[in-house]
Amino acid sequence: MFSGIRLGDGYLSLHDIDQLHLPAQLITLSGCATGLTIVAAGDELLGLVRGLLHAGGESLLLSLWDVHDRTTSEFMKHFYSHYSANKNNVAALQSAMGAIRERLPHPYFWAPFKLVGRIAS
Repeated sequence: MFSGIRLGDGYLSLHDIDQLHLPAQLITLSGCATGLTIVAAGDELLGLVRGLLHAGGESLLLSLWDVHDRTTSEFMKHFYSHYSANKNNVAALQSAMGAIRERLPHPYFWAPFKLVGRIAS
């Protein structure tokens, strides 16, 4: 329950998220390592992912590691341009990955994001 997102003037905790109603087709957290969930011995798998899904997010686009700012900006522009045209989050993710990979072949730049939840295909 101590997972959270640092905002400009404070934190939005998992407890806060649990109180929200977020009926959204897609929630994107493009900050650093927003999609990681750590499980210690005896602990339940709980974190931002489960909190956002519980709050009503149908699918989540999350990062797996600390992302490169400029490349992430390009990635998101490409992703949302494709997503807004056809509402297919899988195709938009593949297209954005491919566009960045053509220019920057190292996975650090093109593979930091994953989709969780309802996946449109």
